[in-house]
Amino acid sequence: MSKRMSATEFDNAKPFDQVPGLRVLPIIGTTWGMFPYVGDGIPISRMLELQKLRFKQFGYIWRDIVPGRPPIVYTARPEDVEKLFKSEGKHPVRPGMDTIKAYRAQRVKDFTSAGILLSSGDAWWQTRSKAQQTILKPKNATHYIPVLNDIAEDFIDRIRLIRPENNEMKPDFINEMYRWALESVGVVGLNTRLGCLRPDLAPDSEAQKLINAANFSFDAINDLEHNFPFWKFFVTPMLQKLYDAQDFLTDTTIKYISQTVEALKGSSFDSYLSILEQLLVRGMEPSDVITMVIDMLMAGVDTSANTSAFLLYYLARNPEKQEKLREEILSVVGPKGSSPTASTLNNLPYLKACIKESFRLMPAANANARITDKDLVLSGYIIPKGTLVAALHQLMARLDENFPEAEKFIPERWIKGDPQESHHHPYVTLPFGCGTRMCIGRKIAELEIQQLTIKMLQNFKVEYDHEDMSCFMRMTNMPDKPLLFKFIDL
Repeated sequence: MSKRMSATEFDNAKPFDQVPGLRVLPIIGTTWGMFPYVGDGIPISRMLELQKLRFKQFGYIWRDIVPGRPPIVYTARPEDVEKLFKSEGKHPVRPGMDTIKAYRAQRVKDFTSAGILLSSGDAWWQTRSKAQQTILKPKNATHYIPVLNDIAEDFIDRIRLIRPENNEMKPDFINEMYRWALESVGVVGLNTRLGCLRPDLAPDSEAQKLINAANFSFDAINDLEHNFPFWKFFVTPMLQKLYDAQDFLTDTTIKYISQTVEALKGSSFDSYLSILEQLLVRGMEPSDVITMVIDMLMAGVDTSANTSAFLLYYLARNPEKQEKLREEILSVVGPKGSSPTASTLNNLPYLKACIKESFRLMPAANANARITDKDLVLSGYIIPKGTLVAALHQLMARLDENFPEAEKFIPERWIKGDPQESHHHPYVTLPFGCGTRMCIGRKIAELEIQQLTIKMLQNFKVEYDHEDMSCFMRMTNMPDKPLLFKFIDL
């Protein structure tokens, strides 16, 4: 856009104070809108419901004013999202998780920065650029295909071990999904099999404590950062529990990274080096490696387990799609007992389409957000520098104007040449983010989900005979109903 066009756009734009939104009250801003009785009574955990309501009230753009935070603007217009991401500088600023930043700042002996996920500026880019050279290399991701296949096979065995006679899993099956996800993330981030899927795993085992620590951290962050920030003034009981959980994650991560460092001392480097080994050998600071692995454990376990659970739900609810996918898997990979390779994984278009369609409906993150580094015009309003802008991908992806019959699970939208192929705006759905802030673990996450889905459909017909499932948010989207899947042997 030329300077003249840009100036004209600003001249014609409305001021920020005219952006639609709830009435701003002294002290509490617009937070009253979530209160029962005086507000709508929709909790922050029901973010998608809240956004649908605000969309009906205000249209494609609205703003919130929350004490102690930058002004917040929400947009459900893909053209705004495109402008937001294309206008950002070299070091985009992503908001959130201030509690974890505070924790890492006070544990200076182990953390020299907030890490790739949370930091910004030159320090962030120096670390990110080193890490992505290793993590995003296709060869490094495909190296994990055999071990991720073994983990998925072990999970199938565990399902058969714990499955009741009626084939329907118990209400706590989500914890089993977490165990599979931690085992998968651990083999990459910690360079070891943690044994999460062992039949004798005790409630006080290291693996279960890691799952509990990651889960509690998300609950605590959600609670602390979406309510009045008392924790910024004194150590609240919830903040102390969060710090205790982070201590366990940190100490456990340090233990396994130290073991890898010791093993490397006697290595001739003749054999293939794992991702963790490459990061350490190629000069990344150990403290940055520790931070990155902790972020992998926290984000990777939660997102892989939940997104895989949503995919299983949609396949169970759409048996004809499930059967079509099974036919592709059996044709390309083979029957149960057959293992995928890099070549066969690249020849499964319907599997990839099913994953994309599930991500469209239930992405790991409800939105992508940025702190603007310059003034922008979005939907005809001037958005000043320093505003938190949230791009509402999940809401946009459920609008019929972007996807016909948007609430339906139709993987064919993602198949080129199919009569139902979608031609949506490219910025409507971005499940792994965009630009230099794109999810650094994308390739590994996709491999995990692909491997699990292949093994599930090679072995079971998946059914779900209960009320419709939606999501609630605790930093990431989670199923709001128990995972009462039936796994019926084929």
